[in-house]
Amino acid sequence: MERRIPPVVSIIVPAYNAAPWLPRCLDSIQSQTFTDWECLVVDDGSSDGSAAICDEYAAKDPRFRVIHKENGGLSSARNAGLDAARGEYIQFLDADDCINARLLEYALQLQRNTPDAMAIWKMTDSPQEFAAAEGENLSCWWANYRERLWDSDLFVNACTRLYQGETIRQHQLRFDLALGHAGVPGEDTDFNGRYISARWEKKDFPLAVIDQPVYYYCQENQQSLMHLYRENPAEDRSSALAAPQPGYLPGILAECGQAMDSFDKNDENADAPQLVCHYLRCSAFGLWSALQLKEPLPVGFFRRPEIRRLLGLAKAQKIFSVYYLPFRLHMARLSARLYAWDESRHINYWRAREILYRLFFRGWKK
Repeated sequence: MERRIPPVVSIIVPAYNAAPWLPRCLDSIQSQTFTDWECLVVDDGSSDGSAAICDEYAAKDPRFRVIHKENGGLSSARNAGLDAARGEYIQFLDADDCINARLLEYALQLQRNTPDAMAIWKMTDSPQEFAAAEGENLSCWWANYRERLWDSDLFVNACTRLYQGETIRQHQLRFDLALGHAGVPGEDTDFNGRYISARWEKKDFPLAVIDQPVYYYCQENQQSLMHLYRENPAEDRSSALAAPQPGYLPGILAECGQAMDSFDKNDENADAPQLVCHYLRCSAFGLWSALQLKEPLPVGFFRRPEIRRLLGLAKAQKIFSVYYLPFRLHMARLSARLYAWDESRHINYWRAREILYRLFFRGWKK
């Protein structure tokens, strides 16, 4: 019988062909000292017996709920879990990983003592380090987001924090289906950025960090997303880039100027973010094409009125684009490199995007 009272925590576990590791993962959930949880195990079209393992746990413990679906990738599986989650808080856990038995107890204690904070914990890929933490008394430290924004490890992974369920539901936050596939990471960074923007109006909110590595990140799974990504780096996926187009920049500048003229005549101006992001990216593609083909750039390209108007609109309406600062600083090669990373979904694009945003553009729309 399905419980009627929502649990305190919904744990979402996407599972795709993870049979060798799934029991360890689910056992670590079942061993939690805090017991008011539900675990949504999303069988993402597994063919290796993972589905049967999920059903076995659900048959023995009603706190486990299984969602069987066709294979759609990590983002799709997490979204299926979010659609069904009822908890006050939400936690993500990968099927080949596991967690310390006191993780939920301690994270919830921190969260309730500092309700405006983001509760975070550390992870490790060392089984010895993880095992050693099992016998320790957990401790934590506090900081502010602005003090630690340089520390990308704290903000990239979706499996190392508690999310407020109401924020996710109210803002209908979901993982981007274009991300979270082999060779196309960045889904965690993208989701975390949108969650932070929705949860905290000011970007100097407190952090409560469990100091011990209470999350074990297993690297044995040869089919995991990050393993496949490392085996197929973006440099080996040059086919993901469109062919460079000769003489592209003059044409896109003329089109941008016409679009800006039309925009200025529109009283509503609702399309400013799309206009800015589209033409900055197109211009970056033009720079990349020119550099690939060894074409000279239009004279005074970065001082052209079309570019100046585009950057001025971005600044006036605080519209963030990863290309804004390189264009403002007349950095053609960096702009072209960012385009190549952007188009090939290289993880460096997401790193650059988050670093630029956190350092220079907090409060801008992205």
